[in-house]
Amino acid sequence: MLQASDLRGIVPPATTPLTESDTVDREAIGRLMDWYLDAGATAIFALGSSSEGPSLTREMRFEVVDACADALGGRVPLLAGVSSPSYLESVLQARRVAEIGADAIVATTPYYFHYGQEQLFEYFTALVAASPLPLVIYDIPSRSDNALDVETVLQLAENERILGLKDSTGNIERGINIVNALAGNDHFVMMQGSERLLGPALLMGYEGAVMGFANACPRLCVAIHEAATAGDLRRTRELQELMNDAFPYFFAAEPGTANVGSIVGAMKTAQELQGLCRRRTLFPARQITDEDVRTIRAYLEPLAEAGWLEFA
Repeated sequence: MLQASDLRGIVPPATTPLTESDTVDREAIGRLMDWYLDAGATAIFALGSSSEGPSLTREMRFEVVDACADALGGRVPLLAGVSSPSYLESVLQARRVAEIGADAIVATTPYYFHYGQEQLFEYFTALVAASPLPLVIYDIPSRSDNALDVETVLQLAENERILGLKDSTGNIERGINIVNALAGNDHFVMMQGSERLLGPALLMGYEGAVMGFANACPRLCVAIHEAATAGDLRRTRELQELMNDAFPYFFAAEPGTANVGSIVGAMKTAQELQGLCRRRTLFPARQITDEDVRTIRAYLEPLAEAGWLEFA
């Protein structure tokens, strides 16, 4: 059974490569899995935001997990998102992804409707009890409509089948409070989800990260983790500043927005530039244009010049 210790390090939230007819590109998924692992990834997370998970049909979601599991061949753990407004749907998906090769499930709070903290605690407790696989909580209130209180997280962390939390709140003070309160708990890992907080979070006790930047330059993410884990403040700061300078590439196609066509499109463009997959995203996301590609590439050029990535 998967343990929290298996998730320490960089866990890329994999994109979903598409064919020109918007089917899952299994061949490209195979290339991506090898690329992530060659960079030093400790696990893979499929069907999150970067995967366009909410835009995929149920059948496509299962095919993505199957393709990832097939390509990974057990080399590292595979986490599969099962987030849904429906508890019953999340349970159904949890049971299916367990059958086709996932090692853990990942879930946000149920979105659309608002719930109290007691109901959110009961939701995660019931979900992991009904799942054949352990659970990682995906805390992203900007997308899931429900924020988790610190006390709720600490109560959930007492459940040994809940392995950790991906913190995409952007609130590092809150996260450090959780880290400090969990001192001595070795079966729950705190994972940072915000790129510009990676180095500071790791230095303050987070043990891993799940972030979209690993879809452009996983080697740099791994290097920041290694430097911070070693307590090398100077190196951590140097590498973090390199990431921060490239960070605007996410929004280059649609400045001033957080639209999926810009963010996920930028990740896929970075991968296309490295010969891994097409930059195509699912309708109705705005497609990345050739002009956008030039703008995105300009942000990534310093990383290529520094040897962190290689354009095809």
